[in-house]
Amino acid sequence: MFGGTTSDYAMEQVGNQLLLRPGVSGAVWDAVTGGTQLTDLTDTSGLPITVVVAASDGSVAFYGPDDVTTVYVDFGLGRRYAMVASDIAAIVSARVAGVAAAAADDASAKAAMAEASAISAAAGSAAALYLPNAITTVDSIISSATPVAPVYFAHRGGGMVRPEHTLVAYRAAAAMRYPLEISVNVDASGELWCLHDPTVDRTTNRTGSLSGYTTEEVGQQIQTNSRSLLGAGWAEQRLVPLRQVLDEFLGKVPILLEPKANDAVVPTQQLLDASYPHAPRSVIWKCHIGTLSLPWAKARGYRTWVYLDAGTSDSTMDGKDSMVDYWGVNTTFTDTRISQVVARGKPVFAWAVYRRSQVARLTGLGVVGIMASDPRYVSTSAPMRTASRWDLQIKEPGCTPTIDYDPDYALQFAPSPDVGWVSIPAVPFQSVGLGTYCPVAAGAGGYRLSFDMKFKVLPASTLHGGIYFGKQSDDPYRFSQSNATGGYHLVMRANGQMQLNKHTAGSTSGTTMGSAIATTAPVADAAMSFQVDVTPTTVEVRRTDGTGWTTGALADTTYRGGYFGLSNGSITDVATRPYWRNLVVTQL
Repeated sequence: MFGGTTSDYAMEQVGNQLLLRPGVSGAVWDAVTGGTQLTDLTDTSGLPITVVVAASDGSVAFYGPDDVTTVYVDFGLGRRYAMVASDIAAIVSARVAGVAAAAADDASAKAAMAEASAISAAAGSAAALYLPNAITTVDSIISSATPVAPVYFAHRGGGMVRPEHTLVAYRAAAAMRYPLEISVNVDASGELWCLHDPTVDRTTNRTGSLSGYTTEEVGQQIQTNSRSLLGAGWAEQRLVPLRQVLDEFLGKVPILLEPKANDAVVPTQQLLDASYPHAPRSVIWKCHIGTLSLPWAKARGYRTWVYLDAGTSDSTMDGKDSMVDYWGVNTTFTDTRISQVVARGKPVFAWAVYRRSQVARLTGLGVVGIMASDPRYVSTSAPMRTASRWDLQIKEPGCTPTIDYDPDYALQFAPSPDVGWVSIPAVPFQSVGLGTYCPVAAGAGGYRLSFDMKFKVLPASTLHGGIYFGKQSDDPYRFSQSNATGGYHLVMRANGQMQLNKHTAGSTSGTTMGSAIATTAPVADAAMSFQVDVTPTTVEVRRTDGTGWTTGALADTTYRGGYFGLSNGSITDVATRPYWRNLVVTQL
Protein backbone atom coordinates (compact mmCIF):
# COMPACT_ATOMS: atom_id res chain seq x y z
CA MET A 1 0.00 0.00 0.00
CA PHE A 2 1.11 3.46 -0.82
CA GLY A 3 -0.17 6.59 0.86
CA GLY A 4 -2.48 7.03 3.78
CA THR A 5 0.10 8.83 5.92
CA THR A 6 0.53 12.54 6.81
CA SER A 7 3.17 12.85 4.14
CA ASP A 8 1.18 11.43 1.24
CA TYR A 9 -0.58 14.35 -0.51
CA ALA A 10 -0.64 15.77 -4.04
CA MET A 11 1.10 19.14 -3.76
CA GLU A 12 2.60 21.73 -6.04
CA GLN A 13 5.43 24.10 -5.04
CA VAL A 14 4.52 27.68 -5.85
CA GLY A 15 7.24 30.04 -4.82
CA ASN A 16 8.07 29.12 -1.26
CA GLN A 17 4.75 27.41 -0.62
CA LEU A 18 3.43 23.88 -1.06
CA LEU A 19 -0.17 23.99 -2.22
CA LEU A 20 -2.60 21.01 -2.12
CA ARG A 21 -4.05 19.93 -5.45
CA PRO A 22 -7.23 17.85 -4.74
CA GLY A 23 -8.58 15.70 -7.60
CA VAL A 24 -5.39 15.80 -9.63
CA SER A 25 -4.48 12.60 -11.54
CA GLY A 26 -0.99 11.11 -11.51
CA ALA A 27 0.92 8.40 -13.37
CA VAL A 28 2.99 5.94 -11.31
CA TRP A 29 6.57 5.16 -12.40
CA ASP A 30 9.31 2.86 -11.17
CA ALA A 31 12.08 5.50 -11.43
CA VAL A 32 12.53 9.18 -10.53
CA THR A 33 13.17 9.94 -14.20
CA GLY A 34 12.44 7.79 -17.20
CA GLY A 35 11.67 4.21 -16.24
CA THR A 36 8.50 2.21 -16.79
CA GLN A 37 5.00 3.32 -15.91
CA LEU A 38 3.27 0.99 -13.46
CA THR A 39 -0.37 0.36 -14.28
CA ASP A 40 -0.99 -2.77 -12.16
CA LEU A 41 -2.75 -0.71 -9.47
CA THR A 42 -5.95 -0.74 -7.44
CA ASP A 43 -7.70 1.85 -5.34
CA THR A 44 -8.17 1.27 -1.63
CA SER A 45 -11.40 -0.64 -2.27
CA GLY A 46 -9.62 -3.05 -4.61
CA LEU A 47 -10.91 -1.71 -7.96
CA PRO A 48 -8.30 -1.80 -10.74
CA ILE A 49 -6.91 1.58 -11.81
CA THR A 50 -4.09 2.69 -14.10
CA VAL A 51 -3.50 6.17 -12.59
CA VAL A 52 -4.06 7.57 -9.11
CA VAL A 53 -6.36 10.46 -8.26
CA ALA A 54 -5.90 12.70 -5.23
CA ALA A 55 -8.88 12.84 -2.89
CA SER A 56 -10.87 16.00 -2.17
CA ASP A 57 -8.41 16.89 0.60
CA GLY A 58 -5.45 16.12 -1.65
CA SER A 59 -4.53 12.84 0.07
CA VAL A 60 -3.21 9.94 -2.00
CA ALA A 61 -3.69 6.19 -1.25
CA PHE A 62 -3.54 3.13 -3.54
CA TYR A 63 -2.13 -0.39 -3.88
CA GLY A 64 0.85 -1.06 -6.12
CA PRO A 65 2.32 -4.20 -7.67
CA ASP A 66 3.57 -7.06 -5.45
CA ASP A 67 7.15 -6.75 -4.19
CA VAL A 68 7.41 -3.05 -5.25
CA THR A 69 8.24 -0.88 -2.23
CA THR A 70 9.07 2.52 -3.82
CA VAL A 71 7.24 4.33 -6.62
CA TYR A 72 7.39 7.78 -8.19
CA VAL A 73 4.11 9.66 -8.95
CA ASP A 74 3.96 12.37 -11.64
CA PHE A 75 0.95 14.67 -11.12
CA GLY A 76 2.07 16.90 -14.06
CA LEU A 77 3.23 19.53 -11.59
CA GLY A 78 6.85 19.67 -12.70
CA ARG A 79 8.38 16.76 -10.73
CA ARG A 80 7.79 13.17 -9.59
CA TYR A 81 7.12 12.54 -5.94
CA ALA A 82 8.66 9.51 -4.26
CA MET A 83 6.29 7.30 -2.22
CA VAL A 84 7.42 4.44 -0.01
CA ALA A 85 5.04 1.57 0.73
CA SER A 86 3.32 2.42 3.98
CA ASP A 87 2.92 -1.25 5.09
CA ILE A 88 6.52 -2.25 4.36
CA ALA A 89 7.28 -2.73 8.04
CA ALA A 90 4.50 -5.29 8.43
CA ILE A 91 5.55 -7.07 5.22
CA VAL A 92 9.17 -7.18 6.27
CA SER A 93 8.19 -8.33 9.74
CA ALA A 94 6.06 -11.14 8.32
CA ARG A 95 8.78 -12.19 5.91
CA VAL A 96 11.40 -12.05 8.62
CA ALA A 97 9.13 -14.17 10.80
CA GLY A 98 8.71 -16.66 7.95
CA VAL A 99 12.43 -16.78 7.29
CA ALA A 100 13.09 -17.18 10.99
CA ALA A 101 10.54 -20.00 11.26
CA ALA A 102 12.03 -21.76 8.25
CA ALA A 103 15.49 -21.30 9.69
CA ALA A 104 14.30 -22.67 13.01
CA ASP A 105 12.76 -25.72 11.31
CA ASP A 106 15.93 -26.25 9.32
CA ALA A 107 18.03 -25.88 12.44
CA SER A 108 15.83 -28.39 14.30
CA ALA A 109 16.08 -30.88 11.46
CA LYS A 110 19.83 -30.45 11.25
CA ALA A 111 20.11 -30.77 15.00
CA ALA A 112 18.09 -33.99 14.91
CA MET A 113 20.27 -35.33 12.13
CA ALA A 114 23.38 -34.34 14.01
CA GLU A 115 22.05 -36.03 17.13
CA ALA A 116 21.25 -39.24 15.25
CA SER A 117 24.65 -39.14 13.59
CA ALA A 118 26.33 -38.60 16.93
CA ILE A 119 24.41 -41.49 18.49
CA SER A 120 25.28 -43.76 15.55
CA ALA A 121 28.92 -42.70 15.72
CA ALA A 122 28.96 -43.31 19.47
CA ALA A 123 27.40 -46.74 19.01
CA GLY A 124 29.92 -47.54 16.31
CA SER A 125 32.77 -46.37 18.49
CA ALA A 126 31.49 -48.42 21.40
CA ALA A 127 31.17 -51.47 19.17
CA ALA A 128 34.65 -50.93 17.81
CA LEU A 129 36.01 -50.77 21.33
CA TYR A 130 34.20 -53.88 22.57
CA LEU A 131 33.62 -56.31 19.72
CA PRO A 132 37.16 -57.03 18.52
CA ASN A 133 37.97 -58.41 21.96
CA ALA A 134 34.99 -60.77 22.08
CA ILE A 135 33.84 -61.50 18.55
CA THR A 136 34.57 -64.41 16.28
CA THR A 137 34.05 -62.92 12.85
CA VAL A 138 32.86 -64.59 9.71
CA ASP A 139 36.24 -64.00 8.09
CA SER A 140 38.14 -65.55 10.98
CA ILE A 141 36.26 -68.82 10.41
CA ILE A 142 35.67 -68.91 6.67
CA SER A 143 38.77 -67.35 5.16
CA SER A 144 41.01 -70.26 6.12
CA ALA A 145 38.54 -73.04 5.21
CA THR A 146 39.78 -75.54 2.64
CA PRO A 147 38.66 -79.00 1.50
CA VAL A 148 41.44 -80.40 3.69
CA ALA A 149 40.33 -78.34 6.70
CA PRO A 150 36.66 -77.45 6.14
CA VAL A 151 34.53 -75.36 8.49
CA TYR A 152 31.69 -77.24 10.20
CA PHE A 153 28.34 -75.56 10.90
CA ALA A 154 25.72 -76.87 13.33
CA HIS A 155 22.78 -77.42 10.97
CA ARG A 156 19.61 -76.53 12.90
CA GLY A 157 21.84 -76.41 15.95
CA GLY A 158 22.80 -80.08 15.38
CA GLY A 159 19.27 -81.36 14.85
CA MET A 160 20.15 -85.05 14.52
CA VAL A 161 21.49 -85.21 18.08
CA ARG A 162 19.61 -82.37 19.83
CA PRO A 163 16.11 -80.86 19.49
CA GLU A 164 16.51 -78.68 16.43
CA HIS A 165 16.55 -74.89 16.69
CA THR A 166 16.36 -74.85 20.48
CA LEU A 167 18.47 -73.04 23.03
CA VAL A 168 19.88 -76.32 24.35
CA ALA A 169 21.00 -77.22 20.82
CA TYR A 170 22.58 -73.84 20.12
CA ARG A 171 24.36 -73.79 23.48
CA ALA A 172 25.83 -77.24 22.96
CA ALA A 173 27.04 -76.39 19.45
CA ALA A 174 28.45 -73.01 20.50
CA ALA A 175 30.25 -74.61 23.44
CA MET A 176 32.07 -76.76 20.88
CA ARG A 177 32.72 -73.61 18.77
CA TYR A 178 30.61 -74.67 15.81
CA PRO A 179 28.96 -71.80 13.91
CA LEU A 180 25.18 -71.92 14.18
CA GLU A 181 22.69 -72.32 11.34
CA ILE A 182 19.47 -70.62 12.44
CA SER A 183 16.09 -70.54 10.71
CA VAL A 184 13.36 -68.15 11.81
CA ASN A 185 9.65 -67.65 11.29
CA VAL A 186 7.25 -65.05 12.67
CA ASP A 187 4.21 -65.39 14.94
CA ALA A 188 0.90 -63.51 14.90
CA SER A 189 2.33 -60.82 17.18
CA GLY A 190 5.32 -60.15 14.94
CA GLU A 191 7.85 -61.94 17.16
CA LEU A 192 10.57 -63.98 15.42
CA TRP A 193 11.13 -67.54 16.64
CA CYS A 194 13.84 -70.04 15.77
CA LEU A 195 11.93 -72.62 13.73
CA HIS A 196 12.67 -74.31 10.43
CA ASP A 197 9.13 -74.89 9.14
CA PRO A 198 6.43 -72.22 8.73
CA THR A 199 4.18 -74.66 10.60
CA VAL A 200 4.74 -76.24 14.00
CA ASP A 201 3.40 -79.67 12.98
CA ARG A 202 6.66 -81.56 12.43
CA THR A 203 8.75 -80.42 15.37
CA THR A 204 6.33 -79.51 18.17
CA ASN A 205 3.33 -80.69 20.17
CA ARG A 206 0.97 -78.37 18.27
CA THR A 207 -0.29 -78.02 14.71
CA GLY A 208 -0.85 -75.18 12.30
CA SER A 209 1.09 -72.16 11.13
CA LEU A 210 3.33 -70.39 13.60
CA SER A 211 1.77 -67.15 12.36
CA GLY A 212 -1.54 -68.33 13.83
CA TYR A 213 -0.19 -68.19 17.41
CA THR A 214 0.52 -65.11 19.51
CA THR A 215 3.84 -64.63 21.25
CA GLU A 216 2.32 -65.60 24.59
CA GLU A 217 0.79 -68.77 23.17
CA VAL A 218 4.05 -69.84 21.57
CA GLY A 219 6.03 -69.13 24.73
CA GLN A 220 3.69 -70.96 27.09
CA GLN A 221 2.07 -73.74 25.09
CA ILE A 222 4.39 -74.91 22.31
CA GLN A 223 7.16 -77.42 23.03
CA THR A 224 9.28 -79.69 20.87
CA ASN A 225 8.27 -83.29 20.16
CA SER A 226 11.80 -84.57 19.55
CA ARG A 227 11.65 -87.79 21.60
CA SER A 228 10.59 -89.96 18.67
CA LEU A 229 13.77 -88.87 16.84
CA LEU A 230 16.21 -88.45 19.74
CA GLY A 231 14.92 -90.70 22.51
CA ALA A 232 12.59 -90.53 25.51
CA GLY A 233 15.51 -89.46 27.70
CA TRP A 234 15.25 -85.97 26.28
CA ALA A 235 13.24 -83.27 28.05
CA GLU A 236 11.09 -81.42 25.55
CA GLN A 237 12.16 -77.83 24.95
CA ARG A 238 10.46 -74.46 24.55
CA LEU A 239 10.87 -72.56 21.32
CA VAL A 240 13.35 -69.70 21.56
CA PRO A 241 12.96 -66.13 20.22
CA LEU A 242 15.57 -64.96 17.73
CA ARG A 243 16.37 -61.90 19.84
CA GLN A 244 17.36 -64.12 22.78
CA VAL A 245 19.63 -66.20 20.56
CA LEU A 246 21.30 -63.12 19.06
CA ASP A 247 21.80 -61.58 22.50
CA GLU A 248 23.50 -64.75 23.73
CA PHE A 249 25.55 -65.86 20.74
CA LEU A 250 26.14 -62.91 18.40
CA GLY A 251 29.85 -62.25 18.27
CA LYS A 252 30.77 -65.51 19.98
CA VAL A 253 30.25 -67.82 17.02
CA PRO A 254 29.34 -66.99 13.42
CA ILE A 255 25.66 -67.38 12.58
CA LEU A 256 24.04 -68.39 9.30
CA LEU A 257 20.67 -66.69 9.57
CA GLU A 258 17.69 -67.38 7.33
CA PRO A 259 14.10 -66.15 7.53
CA LYS A 260 12.33 -69.19 6.07
CA ALA A 261 8.91 -67.79 5.10
CA ASN A 262 8.45 -64.56 3.17
CA ASP A 263 6.58 -62.90 6.05
CA ALA A 264 9.64 -63.31 8.27
CA VAL A 265 12.10 -61.52 5.97
CA VAL A 266 11.27 -57.88 6.69
CA PRO A 267 10.87 -58.36 10.48
CA THR A 268 14.29 -60.03 10.54
CA GLN A 269 15.86 -57.21 8.56
CA GLN A 270 14.24 -54.57 10.79
CA LEU A 271 15.44 -56.32 13.95
CA LEU A 272 19.02 -56.49 12.67
CA ASP A 273 18.99 -52.88 11.48
CA ALA A 274 17.52 -51.50 14.70
CA SER A 275 19.25 -53.58 17.36
CA TYR A 276 22.34 -55.26 15.92
CA PRO A 277 24.25 -52.80 13.68
CA HIS A 278 27.44 -54.83 14.14
CA ALA A 279 25.76 -58.08 13.00
CA PRO A 280 27.46 -58.13 9.55
CA ARG A 281 30.73 -58.97 11.28
CA SER A 282 29.50 -62.34 12.49
CA VAL A 283 26.24 -63.06 10.63
CA ILE A 284 26.01 -64.64 7.19
CA TRP A 285 22.73 -63.91 5.42
CA LYS A 286 21.44 -67.28 4.26
CA CYS A 287 18.85 -67.48 1.49
CA HIS A 288 17.54 -69.43 -1.47
CA ILE A 289 18.67 -68.55 -5.00
CA GLY A 290 15.21 -67.13 -5.69
CA THR A 291 15.34 -64.56 -2.89
CA LEU A 292 14.83 -60.81 -3.36
CA SER A 293 16.68 -59.97 -0.14
CA LEU A 294 20.24 -59.99 -1.45
CA PRO A 295 20.46 -56.24 -2.25
CA TRP A 296 19.45 -55.43 1.33
CA ALA A 297 22.09 -57.80 2.72
CA LYS A 298 24.92 -56.59 0.50
CA ALA A 299 24.10 -52.91 1.09
CA ARG A 300 24.73 -53.51 4.80
CA GLY A 301 27.91 -55.50 4.39
CA TYR A 302 26.59 -58.99 5.13
CA ARG A 303 28.28 -62.04 3.66
CA THR A 304 25.71 -64.13 1.79
CA TRP A 305 25.29 -67.90 1.50
CA VAL A 306 22.92 -68.72 -1.35
CA TYR A 307 21.73 -72.28 -1.72
CA LEU A 308 20.60 -73.91 -4.94
CA ASP A 309 18.04 -76.37 -6.20
CA ALA A 310 19.15 -79.38 -8.19
CA GLY A 311 17.69 -77.77 -11.30
CA THR A 312 19.08 -74.25 -10.81
CA SER A 313 20.55 -73.10 -14.11
CA ASP A 314 23.94 -71.50 -14.61
CA SER A 315 22.23 -68.43 -16.05
CA THR A 316 20.22 -68.00 -12.86
CA MET A 317 23.43 -68.23 -10.85
CA ASP A 318 25.10 -65.73 -13.16
CA GLY A 319 22.32 -63.24 -12.48
CA LYS A 320 22.92 -63.39 -8.72
CA ASP A 321 26.67 -63.99 -8.71
CA SER A 322 27.70 -60.43 -7.85
CA MET A 323 25.69 -60.59 -4.62
CA VAL A 324 26.82 -64.07 -3.55
CA ASP A 325 29.80 -64.80 -1.31
CA TYR A 326 29.26 -68.55 -0.81
CA TRP A 327 27.24 -71.08 -2.80
CA GLY A 328 25.19 -73.86 -1.19
CA VAL A 329 24.74 -77.39 -2.56
CA ASN A 330 22.71 -80.30 -1.22
CA THR A 331 24.30 -83.67 -0.54
CA THR A 332 21.78 -85.16 -3.00
CA PHE A 333 23.34 -83.25 -5.93
CA THR A 334 25.43 -85.29 -8.33
CA ASP A 335 29.20 -85.17 -8.19
CA THR A 336 29.20 -83.45 -11.58
CA ARG A 337 26.88 -80.66 -10.44
CA ILE A 338 28.77 -80.03 -7.21
CA SER A 339 32.03 -79.87 -9.16
CA GLN A 340 30.49 -77.34 -11.54
CA VAL A 341 29.45 -75.09 -8.66
CA VAL A 342 32.89 -75.39 -7.05
CA ALA A 343 34.49 -74.49 -10.39
CA ARG A 344 32.81 -71.07 -10.27
CA GLY A 345 35.54 -70.09 -7.81
CA LYS A 346 33.58 -69.12 -4.71
CA PRO A 347 33.56 -71.15 -1.45
CA VAL A 348 30.88 -73.85 -1.47
CA PHE A 349 29.03 -75.16 1.62
CA ALA A 350 26.98 -78.37 1.53
CA TRP A 351 23.96 -79.39 3.60
CA ALA A 352 22.78 -81.48 5.46
CA VAL A 353 25.65 -83.78 6.42
CA TYR A 354 25.46 -86.44 9.14
CA ARG A 355 27.98 -89.05 7.99
CA ARG A 356 31.77 -88.96 7.79
CA SER A 357 31.50 -90.63 4.39
CA GLN A 358 29.52 -87.63 3.15
CA VAL A 359 32.28 -85.31 4.36
CA ALA A 360 34.86 -87.37 2.47
CA ARG A 361 32.84 -87.20 -0.73
CA LEU A 362 32.08 -83.48 -0.50
CA THR A 363 35.56 -82.30 0.41
CA GLY A 364 36.92 -84.51 -2.33
CA LEU A 365 34.81 -82.44 -4.72
CA GLY A 366 36.18 -79.17 -3.35
CA VAL A 367 33.51 -78.23 -0.78
CA VAL A 368 34.92 -76.19 2.12
CA GLY A 369 31.85 -75.78 4.36
CA ILE A 370 29.98 -78.66 5.99
CA MET A 371 26.46 -77.97 7.28
CA ALA A 372 26.29 -80.85 9.74
CA SER A 373 23.27 -82.09 11.66
CA ASP A 374 25.76 -84.03 13.84
CA PRO A 375 28.83 -81.75 13.76
CA ARG A 376 30.97 -83.30 16.50
CA TYR A 377 30.74 -86.76 14.97
CA VAL A 378 31.42 -85.78 11.36
CA SER A 379 34.26 -83.40 12.27
CA THR A 380 36.18 -86.04 14.26
CA SER A 381 37.64 -89.42 13.39
CA ALA A 382 37.80 -91.25 16.71
CA PRO A 383 35.29 -93.40 18.62
CA MET A 384 33.56 -91.77 21.60
CA ARG A 385 32.81 -94.85 23.70
CA THR A 386 33.14 -98.64 23.81
CA ALA A 387 29.94 -99.67 25.65
CA SER A 388 26.32 -98.71 25.03
CA ARG A 389 24.24 -96.59 27.42
CA TRP A 390 20.94 -97.21 25.71
CA ASP A 391 19.23 -97.33 29.10
CA LEU A 392 19.56 -93.52 29.14
CA GLN A 393 17.34 -93.39 26.04
CA ILE A 394 19.27 -90.56 24.39
CA LYS A 395 20.41 -90.79 20.79
CA GLU A 396 24.19 -90.95 20.49
CA PRO A 397 26.31 -88.89 18.08
CA GLY A 398 27.15 -90.94 15.02
CA CYS A 399 23.89 -92.87 15.17
CA THR A 400 23.19 -92.91 11.44
CA PRO A 401 19.88 -94.19 10.04
CA THR A 402 19.44 -94.54 6.31
CA ILE A 403 17.40 -91.29 6.25
CA ASP A 404 18.15 -88.32 8.50
CA TYR A 405 15.61 -86.14 10.38
CA ASP A 406 12.96 -88.88 10.12
CA PRO A 407 11.70 -90.60 13.31
CA ASP A 408 10.49 -93.58 11.26
CA TYR A 409 14.10 -94.48 10.47
CA ALA A 410 15.71 -93.40 13.73
CA LEU A 411 16.97 -95.78 16.39
CA GLN A 412 14.04 -96.36 18.74
CA PHE A 413 14.48 -96.80 22.49
CA ALA A 414 12.09 -99.34 23.99
CA PRO A 415 9.87 -98.21 26.88
CA SER A 416 9.45 -100.08 30.17
CA PRO A 417 9.73 -103.00 30.78
CA ASP A 418 12.29 -103.15 27.94
CA VAL A 419 14.38 -100.09 28.86
CA GLY A 420 17.89 -100.59 27.48
CA TRP A 421 16.71 -102.32 24.31
CA VAL A 422 16.75 -100.53 20.95
CA SER A 423 15.22 -101.26 17.55
CA ILE A 424 14.77 -99.86 14.06
CA PRO A 425 11.09 -99.11 13.30
CA ALA A 426 11.52 -99.03 9.50
CA VAL A 427 11.37 -102.08 7.22
CA PRO A 428 12.42 -103.70 4.98
CA PHE A 429 16.22 -103.85 4.75
CA GLN A 430 16.86 -100.89 7.05
CA SER A 431 19.85 -100.35 9.32
CA VAL A 432 21.37 -97.84 11.74
CA GLY A 433 25.08 -97.18 11.93
CA LEU A 434 26.72 -96.95 15.36
CA GLY A 435 29.32 -94.31 14.60
CA THR A 436 29.85 -93.31 18.21
CA TYR A 437 31.87 -96.55 18.62
CA CYS A 438 33.65 -96.16 15.30
CA PRO A 439 36.06 -96.62 13.82
CA VAL A 440 36.65 -99.53 16.17
CA ALA A 441 40.00 -99.24 17.92
CA ALA A 442 41.42 -102.74 17.43
CA GLY A 443 44.09 -104.17 19.66
CA ALA A 444 47.07 -106.21 18.43
CA GLY A 445 44.78 -109.24 18.28
CA GLY A 446 41.85 -107.40 16.71
CA TYR A 447 38.54 -106.61 18.39
CA ARG A 448 35.33 -108.17 19.73
CA LEU A 449 31.72 -107.01 19.46
CA SER A 450 29.37 -108.38 22.14
CA PHE A 451 25.62 -107.75 22.34
CA ASP A 452 22.22 -109.22 23.09
CA MET A 453 19.41 -109.57 20.55
CA LYS A 454 15.80 -110.72 20.66
CA PHE A 455 12.57 -110.83 18.68
CA LYS A 456 9.65 -109.62 20.78
CA VAL A 457 7.41 -111.21 18.17
CA LEU A 458 8.91 -114.01 16.09
CA PRO A 459 9.07 -113.45 12.32
CA ALA A 460 8.68 -116.17 9.70
CA SER A 461 11.24 -118.90 10.24
CA THR A 462 13.68 -117.91 7.48
CA LEU A 463 13.61 -114.18 8.14
CA HIS A 464 16.48 -112.69 10.06
CA GLY A 465 18.09 -109.69 11.72
CA GLY A 466 21.61 -109.07 13.02
CA ILE A 467 24.51 -106.68 12.71
CA TYR A 468 26.88 -105.61 9.96
CA PHE A 469 30.57 -104.86 10.55
CA GLY A 470 33.99 -104.52 8.94
CA LYS A 471 32.96 -101.64 6.63
CA GLN A 472 35.62 -99.14 5.68
CA SER A 473 33.14 -96.27 5.77
CA ASP A 474 29.97 -95.21 7.57
CA ASP A 475 27.97 -95.16 4.34
CA PRO A 476 24.56 -96.84 4.72
CA TYR A 477 24.28 -100.61 4.77
CA ARG A 478 21.10 -102.26 3.52
CA PHE A 479 20.58 -106.01 3.26
CA SER A 480 19.89 -107.24 -0.27
CA GLN A 481 20.82 -103.85 -1.69
CA SER A 482 23.87 -102.55 -3.53
CA ASN A 483 26.11 -100.80 -0.99
CA ALA A 484 29.01 -98.42 -1.55
CA THR A 485 31.49 -100.38 0.57
CA GLY A 486 31.71 -104.04 1.48
CA GLY A 487 31.72 -105.82 4.82
CA TYR A 488 30.29 -108.70 6.86
CA HIS A 489 26.75 -109.39 8.04
CA LEU A 490 25.82 -111.59 10.99
CA VAL A 491 22.47 -113.25 10.28
CA MET A 492 20.20 -114.73 12.99
CA ARG A 493 17.12 -116.44 11.57
CA ALA A 494 13.90 -117.11 13.43
CA ASN A 495 14.45 -120.88 12.90
CA GLY A 496 17.71 -120.76 14.86
CA GLN A 497 20.16 -120.67 11.95
CA MET A 498 23.17 -118.42 12.59
CA GLN A 499 25.14 -117.40 9.55
CA LEU A 500 27.99 -115.08 8.53
CA ASN A 501 27.75 -113.43 5.14
CA LYS A 502 30.25 -111.36 3.19
CA HIS A 503 29.02 -108.49 1.02
CA THR A 504 30.97 -107.01 -1.87
CA ALA A 505 30.59 -103.34 -2.74
CA GLY A 506 28.07 -102.87 -5.53
CA SER A 507 26.57 -106.36 -5.19
CA THR A 508 23.00 -106.95 -4.04
CA SER A 509 23.66 -110.45 -2.70
CA GLY A 510 26.00 -111.76 -0.06
CA THR A 511 28.21 -114.82 0.12
CA THR A 512 27.86 -117.28 3.00
CA MET A 513 31.14 -117.83 4.85
CA GLY A 514 31.59 -121.36 6.14
CA SER A 515 28.17 -122.89 6.74
CA ALA A 516 25.00 -121.94 8.58
CA ILE A 517 25.13 -122.99 12.25
CA ALA A 518 22.09 -124.63 13.79
CA THR A 519 21.30 -123.13 17.20
CA THR A 520 18.23 -123.30 19.37
CA ALA A 521 15.44 -121.34 17.74
CA PRO A 522 14.78 -117.96 19.31
CA VAL A 523 11.97 -117.64 21.83
CA ALA A 524 9.70 -114.64 21.59
CA ASP A 525 10.87 -111.81 23.87
CA ALA A 526 13.84 -113.85 25.17
CA ALA A 527 17.38 -112.51 24.91
CA MET A 528 20.08 -114.20 22.83
CA SER A 529 23.75 -113.25 23.31
CA PHE A 530 26.35 -112.92 20.56
CA GLN A 531 30.04 -112.38 20.20
CA VAL A 532 31.89 -111.37 17.02
CA ASP A 533 35.68 -111.67 16.94
CA VAL A 534 37.66 -109.99 14.19
CA THR A 535 41.36 -110.83 14.29
CA PRO A 536 44.02 -109.84 11.78
CA THR A 537 43.44 -113.10 9.90
CA THR A 538 40.05 -114.54 10.89
CA VAL A 539 36.40 -113.72 11.56
CA GLU A 540 34.26 -115.72 14.00
CA VAL A 541 30.67 -115.43 15.24
CA ARG A 542 29.40 -117.14 18.39
CA ARG A 543 26.04 -117.34 20.05
CA THR A 544 27.01 -117.39 23.72
CA ASP A 545 23.68 -118.08 25.44
CA GLY A 546 24.23 -121.75 24.55
CA THR A 547 27.17 -124.10 24.11
CA GLY A 548 29.32 -124.60 21.04
CA TRP A 549 27.32 -122.41 18.71
CA THR A 550 30.05 -120.89 16.57
CA THR A 551 31.02 -120.50 12.95
CA GLY A 552 34.57 -121.21 13.99
CA ALA A 553 37.46 -118.93 13.13
CA LEU A 554 36.99 -118.39 9.40
CA ALA A 555 40.15 -117.40 7.57
CA ASP A 556 39.29 -114.16 5.78
CA THR A 557 40.99 -110.77 5.69
CA THR A 558 38.84 -109.08 3.05
CA TYR A 559 37.30 -106.41 5.29
CA ARG A 560 38.93 -104.79 8.28
CA GLY A 561 37.14 -101.48 8.31
CA GLY A 562 36.12 -100.05 11.67
CA TYR A 563 32.44 -99.27 11.03
CA PHE A 564 29.48 -101.40 12.10
CA GLY A 565 25.78 -101.12 12.90
CA LEU A 566 22.43 -102.79 13.50
CA SER A 567 20.41 -104.37 10.68
CA ASN A 568 16.78 -105.43 10.36
CA GLY A 569 18.02 -107.85 7.73
CA SER A 570 15.17 -109.41 5.78
CA ILE A 571 12.39 -108.48 8.25
CA THR A 572 9.35 -107.13 6.40
CA ASP A 573 6.89 -106.68 9.29
CA VAL A 574 7.85 -103.99 11.79
CA ALA A 575 6.12 -105.93 14.59
CA THR A 576 8.68 -108.73 14.18
CA ARG A 577 11.78 -106.53 14.02
CA PRO A 578 14.80 -107.43 16.18
CA TYR A 579 15.87 -105.59 19.36
CA TRP A 580 19.42 -105.14 20.69
CA ARG A 581 21.04 -104.19 24.01
CA ASN A 582 24.32 -104.34 25.97
CA LEU A 583 26.72 -103.56 23.16
CA VAL A 584 30.39 -103.76 24.19
CA VAL A 585 33.49 -103.23 22.02
CA THR A 586 36.63 -104.90 23.33
CA GLN A 587 40.19 -104.85 22.04
CA LEU A 588 41.81 -108.27 21.59
